[in-house]
Amino acid sequence: MSESSLPTILVAGGSGIIGRAICQSFGQHGWHIGIHYHHNHEDATRTARFIQERRGTATLLQADCRDFTQVEQMVQTFVAESGRLDALIYSVGVSADRLVVRTTSESWTDQLAVNLTGCFVMLKTIGPILQKQQEGAVIIVGSLSSLLGSSGQAAYSASKAGLIGLMKTAAREWGPDNIRVNAILPGWQASPLSGAAFPDPSQRKDHVLMRTSSPDEVAKAVYQLTHLKEVSGQIWNLDSRIW
Repeated sequence: MSESSLPTILVAGGSGIIGRAICQSFGQHGWHIGIHYHHNHEDATRTARFIQERRGTATLLQADCRDFTQVEQMVQTFVAESGRLDALIYSVGVSADRLVVRTTSESWTDQLAVNLTGCFVMLKTIGPILQKQQEGAVIIVGSLSSLLGSSGQAAYSASKAGLIGLMKTAAREWGPDNIRVNAILPGWQASPLSGAAFPDPSQRKDHVLMRTSSPDEVAKAVYQLTHLKEVSGQIWNLDSRIW
């Protein structure tokens, strides 16, 4: 089967912990995967190899999500190769723990640029493609801190809160074009992003199940949500915290 006849998904941040699991899940279900990365070519290559060893297909795509020209070129290249774009996952994120009064303007600007503006640039680029197709799914990886706030994460929480507003606005604007836009809250993941802040078992009392979610469970939920035809503008919490 040629790549142009396969369902296609672009995973922004495909070299990360969550992005990698999502790429692998869709690859095993027969999708052609666009694995986006910015700096981490090694991990992106490892993800592509995992998919290809299981007879899936994947393309590596490098771009700075904050740069409209780079994103536009990346998307055009992928769509030209694949013939269409069925889904986008935005799983890009950076964080730097600082109290509000200790957050530098540079750190604030960088986190909002990557976490929020990058998503806007990606949506602005793929929107016309999905509208022309009259079909598509977008899933934005958010954070529970967008709803609750998190001490020491002013910029991160603010950027993730912005994603919720962006998601709901895009869902309203693109609903008539049969494009579903949703957000997931994946919960704590052991990754470079969480670092030393990742809670040990004694700190998980706010989790009803006393454990955090796994990347594979997140990927499974994303795959299922992508296929739901009547759901848009929603926030899906993927761990067992109740608030």
